[in-house]
Amino acid sequence: MILLIDIGNSRTKYVQLINGELSATTQLNNNEFSAKYFTKYFSQASQLIVANVAKSALTDELATWCAREKISYKQVHSEQQKNALISAYQEPTTLGIDRWLALLGTMHLYPQENVLIIDAGTATTVDLLASNGQHQGGWILAGINALFTSILSHSTLVHAKSKVMPSLAFGANTTDNVNNACWAATLGMVEQAIEQAKQLGDINRIILTGGDGKALTTLLLAQTTGITVAVENIQFIDNLIFYGLQEYA
Repeated sequence: MILLIDIGNSRTKYVQLINGELSATTQLNNNEFSAKYFTKYFSQASQLIVANVAKSALTDELATWCAREKISYKQVHSEQQKNALISAYQEPTTLGIDRWLALLGTMHLYPQENVLIIDAGTATTVDLLASNGQHQGGWILAGINALFTSILSHSTLVHAKSKVMPSLAFGANTTDNVNNACWAATLGMVEQAIEQAKQLGDINRIILTGGDGKALTTLLLAQTTGITVAVENIQFIDNLIFYGLQEYA
């Protein structure tokens, strides 16, 4: 059994890879990520393949535990090329590993397609992947929650509560004004990314992922103008990153 592990800023997710198939996802808070947890849940693994965007102390502890238990350990990093995927970055290692693995996972699922990838998490990132495997670059915007908190932290008299349900409607109170504007700004970036991508060629597919990806997909599908991609090819894929990690197994 191989474990594919994604260590995020506050939470860790992992899946089992058995005979080429991914299991359901397990999640835990990073403060639970310890040698005691590894011994209880990871001891039957033959290999751990890890991506980390959090502090290195977490992977240091995991690597030490694997060495002691004689379990193969591999931490992956962004690179210039993997299989047919070629990074657009002049300094490839500075591309976030989550973005690199999303690109790699997209190639795994949809080879030889032009795909726009939107990852809506702590940050909302955009990446364009050409059908020949060339990464065309992208954008990074503060995520929905980061946009919301930045307004409150920089404005003394703006008071609002975070809402669960996304909306683009004009608000009649400050809470709706702030929340809905965050979604509108993010969706506006996605729509502009679609226009930019169309200048480089036809888009076959738009993939959204990340914690806010499902809600953003719903908002995008509700738009009726300017989007030439077939509705069935605009899709939310949860945990896209694991399809990328699978390429390192």
